[in-house]
Amino acid sequence: MARAAQAFSALGAVVRNENIRRVELAWGAAIGAEWAHFVALGVYAYEQGGASAVGLAGLVRLLPAAALAPFAASLGDRYRRERLLLAMTLLGCVALAGSAAAAFAGERVLVFAFAALVGLSSTLIRPTLQALLPSLARTPEELIASNGATSTIESVGTLVGPLVAGVLVAVGSTGVVFVVGSAALLVATALLARVNVKGRITFTASAEEVGARRMAVAGFRAVKNDPNARLVVALITAQAFVRGCLNVLIVVAAFRILHGSAADVGYLTAAIGVGGLIGAFGAMTLRGRRLAVPFGLALVFWGLPIALIAPRPYFAVALVLLAIVGAANSVEDVAGFTLLQRIVPDEFLTRVLGLLWGLAMGAVALGSILPLLTVAAYRRLVEIDRTAVPAPGLELLEEVPMLAPLSIAAKERVAASLVPLFVPSGRVVIRAGDSGDRFYIVNDGELNIDAGGLHSTAGRADYFGEIALLRDVPRTASVAAAVDSHLYALQRDDFLAAVTGHSVAHAAGQEVAETRITQTDSERLQGATLHDGKPYS
Repeated sequence: MARAAQAFSALGAVVRNENIRRVELAWGAAIGAEWAHFVALGVYAYEQGGASAVGLAGLVRLLPAAALAPFAASLGDRYRRERLLLAMTLLGCVALAGSAAAAFAGERVLVFAFAALVGLSSTLIRPTLQALLPSLARTPEELIASNGATSTIESVGTLVGPLVAGVLVAVGSTGVVFVVGSAALLVATALLARVNVKGRITFTASAEEVGARRMAVAGFRAVKNDPNARLVVALITAQAFVRGCLNVLIVVAAFRILHGSAADVGYLTAAIGVGGLIGAFGAMTLRGRRLAVPFGLALVFWGLPIALIAPRPYFAVALVLLAIVGAANSVEDVAGFTLLQRIVPDEFLTRVLGLLWGLAMGAVALGSILPLLTVAAYRRLVEIDRTAVPAPGLELLEEVPMLAPLSIAAKERVAASLVPLFVPSGRVVIRAGDSGDRFYIVNDGELNIDAGGLHSTAGRADYFGEIALLRDVPRTASVAAAVDSHLYALQRDDFLAAVTGHSVAHAAGQEVAETRITQTDSERLQGATLHDGKPYS
């Protein structure tokens, strides 16, 4: 019950974030349209040329995406990601509309050509979405919940998309499916047009990185030079190989091992979808700090149940085992992609995710050795948890009004810039009249504040120094340690870049400064002494 409440709470946080809500709704429309197109294209190809045409359609749909994704995804690190996501969704909408027109006109070659564009669009939507979420989420828990929602919606889309396509093909034609998919992506486009990332730094490519090929090579290099990113990408790619082969395995197992019928193929596939929904829901309860070990365990429980089908080839057992596979897949997706969002520098994130999805789309089959790979890498996964954790001081930023509105990506940049300071009892931190060069947050201890004869104290999570920085005036108070204390300091340029670059944060900072100045003047006029524990600077 506690975990269920936690999952609902995480999901509620995602719903309350307007930008994430729009992105996830658009993702739902996109994934449903993608799977509907997949089914309709297979039916259309079979009607036109039999089984060989189905294979050709799959080749045309996936290979261009696999080849181009690492290069095209580099655009997400050069331009605003929400706009690239909008552009890719619009491309899919236009390509599906073209597929419908070609299908109704009987132009088979054009249907296949537009299928390549649909495949490219759907492949690039994934890394762009996953790279965008850290700039929309405000806390590590909200980012995990967002990834969990993405996985949940993908599981639902995997079930609903083919179901809708099957009904429409039965009562209409494949062209009707293409029309409905295009309409769904048009809705997604309208939702994404209203998404706006505040405070995100747009990285400018250096002279050596100009061009899609060179930017993509920089993404390859980012993975190659970071052993943690290299390990996570390798394991996700290996798992994707198994996922690509699992559809074939299910068909073969249903007929040859379980001695079932065509209906049993559907039931086994549905078991993965049901497990995926449960796993995605549970993944939302993951804690923000430790994700590498759950990622590794999810990979083991992805590969191991598949192997266990063979010793006990019973249909009911296979259903349960495949449901475990689906649940593990959702946990692996949430933990793995959150790790990459945490490990990979933001300026390379879309390129790295594009590389990963390109590898996944072109993957074949390495699933049989996946559990062994994960066990062999277990020590490295534990080491990732020791190193790839949020920077110290990140939680304190939530209690600073002018920094709390920042996205989780911006907060992590700020937290990485915090300088820990030990201040022994009696030492002065700032003096009234001095120029302001730093902003301070109290981690523990107690400090005395003297604002022109008015006294107060600062303790855990209190902060001071912002007035001199925001108003460009000398320090308005003196602050000294009453006991041995630990602080975090943020340099002037880092503080101003974070606060003034975000409209809500800037307004909050100005409001805090104005309130403190006004209250100090009022107290001074009344000859009173401050006792509320809030520092002034």
